[in-house]
Amino acid sequence: MKILFGSYQAISILEGGVKTQVWALKTELEKLGHEVTLFNSWENIQLRDYDFVHLFCAHIGTYHLAQAISALGVKIILTPIVFSRRHPTFIKLMLPYTKLAAKFGGFYHYYIVSELSRQAKLILANTQAECDLIHRAFGVSRNKIKFLPNGVEERFYFAEPDLFTQKYGLKDFMLYVGHIGWPRKNLLRFLEVSCEFDVPLVLIGKILENSYAHACVELIKKRRHTLVISDLDYQSPILASAYAACDLFILPSYYETPGLAALEAALAGAKIVITQYGGTKEYFREYAHYLNPYSKSSIRAAITQTLSKKKEPQLREYIRQNYLWRRCAEDLVEIYKSV
Repeated sequence: MKILFGSYQAISILEGGVKTQVWALKTELEKLGHEVTLFNSWENIQLRDYDFVHLFCAHIGTYHLAQAISALGVKIILTPIVFSRRHPTFIKLMLPYTKLAAKFGGFYHYYIVSELSRQAKLILANTQAECDLIHRAFGVSRNKIKFLPNGVEERFYFAEPDLFTQKYGLKDFMLYVGHIGWPRKNLLRFLEVSCEFDVPLVLIGKILENSYAHACVELIKKRRHTLVISDLDYQSPILASAYAACDLFILPSYYETPGLAALEAALAGAKIVITQYGGTKEYFREYAHYLNPYSKSSIRAAITQTLSKKKEPQLREYIRQNYLWRRCAEDLVEIYKSV
């Protein structure tokens, strides 16, 4: 099969989980003998040469691309990556108003998700919670929605702590991997709580240029035993080694679907502390500690409980058995064939 992958234009600028998902599925599909092309808005592409166009992310960044593709009658597969704490019934009731507002020049997230879902031939959700949300909130038939989990590269399973420990002189620390300055990641509240723990903290990720990032940096300066690595490439063996060297990995975000960095850390053997929102419990089950990102006491309790426990192999073996990208790609091929 020939498949065209597309997403929002800023995907290569911001990095993050969506880019990781796209590249990993592309790599594994090509190993299985299929041809995958990444959409480039500056190249002339004959869409009818492809069996499918598979879009990742349902928001304003992909909306106009989907409109153009749909106008040519090409089949769209959509991985929306959507989460909302609002009740599906509330969203359903609000949709007519968002559509009305859009007619007068406004773009609203729910409206965009609804339109992209309507245009897609098939929707691939990363969690069962997302499947349910899309069905109940946006009125999409369950027959049009399939579950395709996120995955993780098997290389993290074989990570060793020595490389990171020898370079930075740290082991058994708390680790966060992600953007520093993205409000959804809830890093500032976590940093405030982390100052109560006399445990080294390592943060790996780009520092953004905004007021939230500046507030995080100021707090980092005040915290003892804190290391920031802002220029580490995703393929660097140092990243995998950091996962293996840490005691616990934390993602205190307002939601994750489910947090690729947490999957990587879990596969490397780290204990996981993660937000309770966004389908995380479907992936990490009873093997992780969950926190309420709006509550400092919840974050504090989750860290305390996790620090008091030893590392156990159950989670990493569970992740390896169920969530490698290779298996995700094999499932994706079967889904493509069914369409």
